[in-house]
Amino acid sequence: ASHAFGAVQDVVADREAGISSIATARGARWTVWFALVCYALSGLVMLGTAWPGPLAAIAAIPYLVAVWPYRSIRDADAERATIGWRRFLWINQFAGFVVTLLLIWWWILTA
Repeated sequence: ASHAFGAVQDVVADREAGISSIATARGARWTVWFALVCYALSGLVMLGTAWPGPLAAIAAIPYLVAVWPYRSIRDADAERATIGWRRFLWINQFAGFVVTLLLIWWWILTA
């Protein structure tokens, strides 16, 4: 999902350069919705895991919040998605921290 959303910001430039991506093939709006669905599904899947796994569903929420404003983006103004993409750098750190702590907690519980 992150890779797909990252391609949205470059859809026009990539098409002009002949570079293929999910965004160039499907369009910016479709790709944003694809990323939203993937993030939502990842959170839902985590709800079905053993404790403390369901807490990892929380990590999907910031991604959904970051992508949501671009759900109606057009190819012509897809560069606006760069703002959302920059947020991913910070969100990835938060999500990685949360998931790492949960994995350590799970390891302690099951050791």
